[in-house]
Amino acid sequence: MIKRLLTLLMVVLALPATGEEIISPAPPFTGWSWYNEPKTPPKPEPAPSREQPEKPDIPDFSKMSAVEQAKVLQAYTREALNRAILYPTRENTATYLKWQKFWTDRSSMFSQSFAAAQLTHPELDYNLEYPHYNSMAPLVQTRDQQQRQQAIADLGQQYGMFYFYRGSDPIDTQMAGVVADFSKANHLSLIPVSVDGQVAPSLPDSRPDTGQIQAMRITHFPALFLVDPRNRDYQPLVYGFMTQDDLARRFLNVSTGFKPNF
Repeated sequence: MIKRLLTLLMVVLALPATGEEIISPAPPFTGWSWYNEPKTPPKPEPAPSREQPEKPDIPDFSKMSAVEQAKVLQAYTREALNRAILYPTRENTATYLKWQKFWTDRSSMFSQSFAAAQLTHPELDYNLEYPHYNSMAPLVQTRDQQQRQQAIADLGQQYGMFYFYRGSDPIDTQMAGVVADFSKANHLSLIPVSVDGQVAPSLPDSRPDTGQIQAMRITHFPALFLVDPRNRDYQPLVYGFMTQDDLARRFLNVSTGFKPNF
């Protein structure tokens, strides 16, 4: 009996399905209510908003210092230059040339205001005291030389010179000749002191060091000092080599307390 049923089942399964059975879908399973809740249609996504590009901020120069204004203008100029180099179009190059003209015009205006300011404040005119024209050069040189000679004469009335040198050093002996000629030309008292016992040919009356170096704490040579014999006051005048012209200027510097003269 069971065998017959199985055979019948196999026959039934082997029969082809009808078209209606294939096309007609089976009704959905509705056994549990929560599987058949109504579906909410999805909300349409909002269209992307077309935001307007932010306009570049225009700085308010009335609220900026001169330094801040200059930085902004210089940044614009650099931007225009770099843009003209990287993207060399007529418009970009023209933009940079406009900025260049802006700075050139400002420079010319400053130059004119500089001249006007000197008329209002003549004490600020450098040319008034130190003329820079070629025709004035001989007069200026003569005036400067007179000032140096006067300084040498004034200091020579109060000070004599001590020159400490090493006779074995060529720089020291070369400076010895400068000091010897300078003292003779300007009638200055000079006492040369050899610190190593060797005498320079230009200073045959040199004396050996008898403790002056230690007392005056001199550690570098050659050294030229101004010495006041009355109160034993002294001050350094020159270390190392120096020409006679520069030595004369040094006398002027010492006499004026190294006041700037330019």
